Amino acid sequence: MHRKDMNSSKLPPPPRRLCIVCATPLMIHFFLKEHIRLLSEFAEITIVTNLQNDPQTPPLDLPARVISIGLQRRIVLRKDLSSLMALFALLRREKFDLIWGAGPKAGLLAMCAGWAAGIPKRLFIFQGEVWANKRGLGRFILKSMDRIIVRLATHLLTVGHSEREFLCQQGVLPEGQAAPLGRGSIAGVDTRKFHPDPASRHQMRHNWGIPEDAVVVLFLGRLNPDKGIEDLAHAFRAARKTCPSLWLLMVGPDENGMTERIIDILDDVHERRHTLIGFTEQPAACFNAADIFCLPSYREGFPVSLLEAAASGLPSIGSDIYGIRGALINQVTGLLFTAANRDHLAEALVCLGKDESARAEMGANARQYVLKHFEQNEVLWRYRSFFHQLLIGS
Repeated sequence: MHRKDMNSSKLPPPPRRLCIVCATPLMIHFFLKEHIRLLSEFAEITIVTNLQNDPQTPPLDLPARVISIGLQRRIVLRKDLSSLMALFALLRREKFDLIWGAGPKAGLLAMCAGWAAGIPKRLFIFQGEVWANKRGLGRFILKSMDRIIVRLATHLLTVGHSEREFLCQQGVLPEGQAAPLGRGSIAGVDTRKFHPDPASRHQMRHNWGIPEDAVVVLFLGRLNPDKGIEDLAHAFRAARKTCPSLWLLMVGPDENGMTERIIDILDDVHERRHTLIGFTEQPAACFNAADIFCLPSYREGFPVSLLEAAASGLPSIGSDIYGIRGALINQVTGLLFTAANRDHLAEALVCLGKDESARAEMGANARQYVLKHFEQNEVLWRYRSFFHQLLIGS
């Protein structure tokens, strides 16, 4: 073959290079695994995380290179500066086409290091603001960090319309920026995995010693004060005086020593009406064992757990805050209550706990709502198209 022929032959372009920065592998496991599998079709992916955080997380087993550095979820200035320098050195060396900061702390470090290293495209997706329920200097500092992210990112998204409205009202986002994709959500829900299953309901209740006639209230998520689980424990204890059939099922990793606190609040050692379980790889079975899902959180971007509960045919009780409003339609798919108001939450628990027909109607409405707007394949395809446009341009 002549040199001219060799030069004229077209070689496939090298794959685009994407770096995802996330403080904990648990977030990857719960929210981003399917994104990574889809994006690996046209991008070479590197995940930067701290494998020492959430050691109970199962192996990620993804088509991506994983690099562990000392990323912290909380502000630890010395370690944060060390992580920033390590991330900057990696980005300067690797020359990625796009960096995606997943989570507020990792997002800030990723946007700062990406800007300094000259990464041409820098993406941040707002998924709930840690300062939303804080006050004073702490709120100011954390809010300022989000403003820095907005200034340094080249591309921004939110996971819900109500979150975007909140950020615009708070002066963090300029009007017209960071619209969510479709109706919102980071990953949607797999309605083939999350669906009503009477056989699973019976089996899981038997395994956990929960009576068949109990009305089970489920919380599934991180056992963290920001999730409002102390409010739920107090409200549950009050609601049981009027609705004794209630049973509390709490599932999730304990991040702040909350388990003992919850047991102390419930104070039901003489007639136990609760089951506490740590991290689970069977979330669908947990939803099937329940009658009501409850998310009394103080801050949310767009909670996947509400969509999973809805897909499982459960009505939900949620705090009336941005993020939750997009996933729960009051009086249609569940009930909203005033955030941090334990009396209102107890009233909602009694209302649904005593009314089986309302639970059935709202649960059916919830599943139809998810099927129409948040089927996982459709949500993921929107993200795939978005990333393809960013990296390939068509």
